[in-house]
Amino acid sequence: MLELKELILGFFKSLKCDVEDKGEFFIIKNIPEKVEKFLDLTSPAKLYFIKENYSGEGYLIDETSNVFKKIKDYLKNSPSKTLLKIDFDLPNNIKDKIRLRNCSLDKIEKKNENNYFSRFSFITTLMALNKTDHISNEIFVHEGKIVNGDLSSYQVSEGDIKEASTEHLEADYLVARENLKVLLKDKISEFGVDLGIKLKKEIERINIHYNHILEEFEANKDSLLKRINAAGLNNDIEKIKKLKEMLELSFSEKEEKKIKNERDIISGNERSKYSLNIDHKLINTTVIYYPIFKIQVTLSEAGFSKNFELVYNPLTEELSQIKCDSCKTQLDQINVCRGGHICCSSCLHLCNECGKRYCRLCFAGICNNCGKLVCNNCARKCSDCGSLNCKNCMRKIGKTGLEKCSNCIVYCSSCSAITDKKQLVRTSDGRMICRDCSSKIKHAIH
Repeated sequence: MLELKELILGFFKSLKCDVEDKGEFFIIKNIPEKVEKFLDLTSPAKLYFIKENYSGEGYLIDETSNVFKKIKDYLKNSPSKTLLKIDFDLPNNIKDKIRLRNCSLDKIEKKNENNYFSRFSFITTLMALNKTDHISNEIFVHEGKIVNGDLSSYQVSEGDIKEASTEHLEADYLVARENLKVLLKDKISEFGVDLGIKLKKEIERINIHYNHILEEFEANKDSLLKRINAAGLNNDIEKIKKLKEMLELSFSEKEEKKIKNERDIISGNERSKYSLNIDHKLINTTVIYYPIFKIQVTLSEAGFSKNFELVYNPLTEELSQIKCDSCKTQLDQINVCRGGHICCSSCLHLCNECGKRYCRLCFAGICNNCGKLVCNNCARKCSDCGSLNCKNCMRKIGKTGLEKCSNCIVYCSSCSAITDKKQLVRTSDGRMICRDCSSKIKHAIH
């Protein structure tokens, strides 16, 4: 009776009727006029589910009542549909969920899009012999998976068809139908076992009855055969003829087969009678939607701004994961490097050349000469050997302005200017001088 009560009350709730629990009975108010006429009810309707409590006023609901039968007929033709919205807003403490380390939160802008889950209300009727069970199930589906659904702790309002989408319903319904089989498996098995025990007893009774008939058939047939043999010994031709006619008429293989066929037909009818009929009815489909907030966040550090997007799910109270751009680990605290990357503390380092903080993605490497860790902005590449160096370990070559590392330049022994090794000229006394000095010496000689 509990399942029947849940079924009936669930039906009226799906129609957005007011349902009041008065202890021994329920009051149903605001029943739609069309439903009132179909069910032959007058609102407010007083419903009793326990016979002992029924005062004679109102409606006693059981599996034989007219109200229940009419509700089933109504649902066969017009399962109801409901649209609900869970009202959420972005929590005031959302900033507390974004933990910052070396930067500050300048601005939060929110926009939202809807997320959906579906609720399917089913009535399953199990029927066999004179026994009928009605089982109600509510199944919630979210993103293709079965979830526990309880809306009692949320602020729920009637949804707006202009805001909602139903594209997910067909796929969600298939998931719900599969889950319904799982939910009913034990109940169907229990029902089937009970039927199986009763059927087995009935088949045994039928077999015993027809085995007895077949035994009598064989005994009478044997008796008749003995009489034919006796008549043969007495050479009573007329009697033999009559007895054989009787044998052919009443004890032929055809007659024996007729008895067995009758047994099999009766057994088949019993099996059909004891078979379990299962009827699933979808009585209500509810689309439930709620906002997912997309948060545009602006962080600043030393005059540098970084924009990125976070997603906040108010149903689960979860903020989307923020990962380090460098090592991809999940962050519990946010750093912003001067290159515009979000990073963890382990990936944030100080450039030994400019003194600014960068993540690993922004570092060029170690200076080949002095061993400093240098960022991409401070790193230089020698045009001769291709080695990585910091700015301080690079030198400009004379008029060309080319930068080369200290390993690829020398000082002219005459004018002390920085000179490319490849541009040195050896003098008569063995000194290495730049070409400018060499030209001056030649002009002086001439």
